[in-house]
Amino acid sequence: VKLIADYVANGSQVLYLLPEIALTAQLIRRLQEYFGGHISIYHSKFNDQERVELWNKVRSGETRIVLGARSALFLPFQQLELIVVDEEHDPSYKQQDPAPRYNARDAAIFYAHLRGARVVLGSATPSIESYFNAKQAKYGLVHLPERFGGIELPKIELVNTHGMNTRDGKIMLSEQLKQAVDETVQGGRQVILFQNRRGYNPYLICGSCGFIPQCSDCDVSLTMHKFSKKLHCHYCGKTYPVLIACPACGVQNWLEKNFGTEKVEEYLENIFSEYKIARMDVDSVRGKNAHDNLIRQFEKQQIDILIGTQMVVKGLDFEHVDLVGIIDADGLLGFADFRVNERAFQLMEQVSGRAGRKHRQG
Repeated sequence: VKLIADYVANGSQVLYLLPEIALTAQLIRRLQEYFGGHISIYHSKFNDQERVELWNKVRSGETRIVLGARSALFLPFQQLELIVVDEEHDPSYKQQDPAPRYNARDAAIFYAHLRGARVVLGSATPSIESYFNAKQAKYGLVHLPERFGGIELPKIELVNTHGMNTRDGKIMLSEQLKQAVDETVQGGRQVILFQNRRGYNPYLICGSCGFIPQCSDCDVSLTMHKFSKKLHCHYCGKTYPVLIACPACGVQNWLEKNFGTEKVEEYLENIFSEYKIARMDVDSVRGKNAHDNLIRQFEKQQIDILIGTQMVVKGLDFEHVDLVGIIDADGLLGFADFRVNERAFQLMEQVSGRAGRKHRQG
């Protein structure tokens, strides 16, 4: 904040990049308390009129600080002197579709080089390439050896669920996690549960012939969404009606495999009916202000248990969260990505960091 204030005081513009729109709502409130009206938000949820208005303000120099997702990099800055890339390791900075395909972190570094500006990359779990560049003295390296306020890192407990599988497949919550959730909420604190798969069932399989419904365009398995009562492709967004009989063998014997955030939410509502439960994923926060409304409710302790995908992992700061549960941690290693081990560690380390951020250890 002090670095940003110094640049603004000199009449410069500052770009603060975030990987997720969900992060902008909480951070903008805190920065506005410090900088007042000099700061604006820019992301893809804005309509064309709002984008044009901000575009003109940036071009004229009226807006000094822009907080935004990766597309904010293309605004017409006239006096850009500092770019801050928060959570620089995050794969959300990389745009795959539609074109242009680019990594906003790398583009920010090159853009700053062209303009003679400075770049600050921030992360508790830096990407391997950024850490390597820092070790090679290509980048400067600054360590933060302890958490803000001197609070210790949360205790991490591993629970082996091998042999605990139910008739329907994997166990969702171990007895240890159920007990910890109950004790935490009874003590007036909050819980975050992380499951990195949205929808109800990540895939269906025919119990007779083994057929798995797939997208006709992408050849990837379809995810069952109970709320929409449809099968969704999470790659292209195409939806399909729920199949009654198997198209391969004609038998009605579908097996539901694994579980997504919808199913976890339903399960929790059954076993913890007295607690206030909410879900945070792409399906549940579609409106422009939906992220902010949900985050505000959680901050005000109007929600006891929050289930979410990667949205709950990235940089959010909640004062009353004492417990974080990672459901199906092994599943993080099952994605088709050559960086899967690096990504899994980053996600687990980041989500564990949501616990015990104020007053006491989580």
